[in-house]
Amino acid sequence: MLKNIVITGASKGIGEKIANYLCSIENHKVINIARRKNKNPKIQNLLCDVSNYNEVKKTFKKIKKIDVLINNSGITKFSKNYVKNFDQIIKTNLNGYFYCSTEALRFFKKKKGSSIINISSINAYQAFPNNPGYVSSKGAIISLTRALALDFGSINVRVNSISPGYISEGMSLKSFKNSKSKKQRIDRMIIKRWGTANDLFGAIEYLISEKSAYVTGQDIVIDGGWVAKGL
Repeated sequence: MLKNIVITGASKGIGEKIANYLCSIENHKVINIARRKNKNPKIQNLLCDVSNYNEVKKTFKKIKKIDVLINNSGITKFSKNYVKNFDQIIKTNLNGYFYCSTEALRFFKKKKGSSIINISSINAYQAFPNNPGYVSSKGAIISLTRALALDFGSINVRVNSISPGYISEGMSLKSFKNSKSKKQRIDRMIIKRWGTANDLFGAIEYLISEKSAYVTGQDIVIDGGWVAKGL
């Protein structure tokens, strides 16, 4: 069934792969909200910094219809200044999700049965060094997912999240290309390979479809068993 899908941060990395995939199946109409354009001619681009609420409001006024919102925008580094870095990461990775979800609400009120998918990370479950802003933002996204699932549930909007592990593109690409880092991460996985964006598509399709009509407030971890593995 054709859906009108808005995805943030779909100009590169995992977001770009997800957006390109969605517009290739069932002719979903996909809008990318980001600071840069997605080069796929099938995708409409609306340039916006999601960390700026005024920009988000103006951008959503240009949209006519939304069935699904995928919050994906994210940064891992902004400034060498420890405090500025933390603040901007939270504004982009967490506040941006809230801003976009809030602006999408007026569309969802008109058409009940819509869905929000928030992209979190295994960083929500485990601490990783030297980036408290990113770790904090991803943990908070899962809590935001639960909160919005409760608040938006009154108009039959489902809100869920996906937490990818190490994916061989996007933010993890540098580690993937480093043979030592690549091996270290594989050793921590149960399924002994890095993931690809393709490994996320099934969960995305599921959460978009009516097959997940009884699922809300949940996080799906797709990490090759990274979080689950002990010894």
